[in-house]
Amino acid sequence: MIKIDKYLQNRGLTAGATLQHTNEEANMSAATKTITTKAGNSFQILSERAFEDEAKIVSKYGQGCNYPTGKCVEGYQVDFSIEVTLKTGESKKFYIVFQSLERSDNLRAYSSSEMSTAGQYGCDDDESEELLEFTDYDNEIIEILENTAEKLCKEWFDNNQD
Repeated sequence: MIKIDKYLQNRGLTAGATLQHTNEEANMSAATKTITTKAGNSFQILSERAFEDEAKIVSKYGQGCNYPTGKCVEGYQVDFSIEVTLKTGESKKFYIVFQSLERSDNLRAYSSSEMSTAGQYGCDDDESEELLEFTDYDNEIIEILENTAEKLCKEWFDNNQD
């Protein structure tokens, strides 16, 4: 069950607001910021959208453990529309999708809110590989987006624990 009041309160909104308003508010503030990487490429987040409908908190198992070692998020997704400008001036838009880390192998179950690009799970909408090719493998853009997605996932996890 989503603890909507606390979620909205953290964003300075009232209980009458909706999650859509929260996402629109994030889109407006994110769209005004240009981030430049160490490689000289820059990007803007044009939109950010979190999908929480399928998200749930489940038990996680540590490496080699057959008993639960904590809780983690499963089924959480964050989509970003971004525009990247290379240091040469060439620009291109990309749609990047992050999903909560798949933990069935018990090897990467260290945190409660880890995210990764969704292309590795077969999501055709994720253009992270195309982004890396376009930027000559400037990983900093993906890292910044991943950190943002993980912060959103962690916030959802913290607000939805029993």
